[in-house]
Amino acid sequence: MRDRLRGVFLATGLILLVGGAGLFLLRYRVYQVPTTSMTPAIEPADRIVVDTWSRDARSGDVVLIAGNGVDLVKRVAATAGDVVSCCDAAGHLQTGGVALSLPPSGDDPFSVRVPAGQLFLLGDNLPTSVDSRATGPDATSSVLGRVVALAYPARLFPDRAAGTLRLVCGTGLLGLVLVLLSPLMPSRRT
Repeated sequence: MRDRLRGVFLATGLILLVGGAGLFLLRYRVYQVPTTSMTPAIEPADRIVVDTWSRDARSGDVVLIAGNGVDLVKRVAATAGDVVSCCDAAGHLQTGGVALSLPPSGDDPFSVRVPAGQLFLLGDNLPTSVDSRATGPDATSSVLGRVVALAYPARLFPDRAAGTLRLVCGTGLLGLVLVLLSPLMPSRRT
């Protein structure tokens, strides 16, 4: 009976470990950030976890987009139909008349209605970021995925996909624990 239980622990653990690792490799991509455009939220050389199955970006999401030869990390400031303008009396960018929680931009005045199928993307570090203020809105099809966590230094983003990441990692971790515990199960004495 105990040998059978040990086998069940080992088999279940291996299935969960391989399944969790496989799902992580299929769904998530770890990417090293090369620029300062997202500081202080994401620093250069930070490693981010990107959910490549989540491409339906909403305002406030941090996304990885396909750039010209290099992938970029930006925050979605506005989606199709939203109006982005610069600037209010304090110098802040606005979306729909509401100031964004970013430092004053110092940009020349502008107003843009985001076209269908487009996103207005900004870096959190406005003075150094080359983003939609300079290049115009980006196609939603350029979104490679949503950033859900920092792999190093480790930190989850307050994101709607972080729950799935927790589940995938938890499944793999549970599998690893079961695999490691299975040899410790007492064996049947003959």
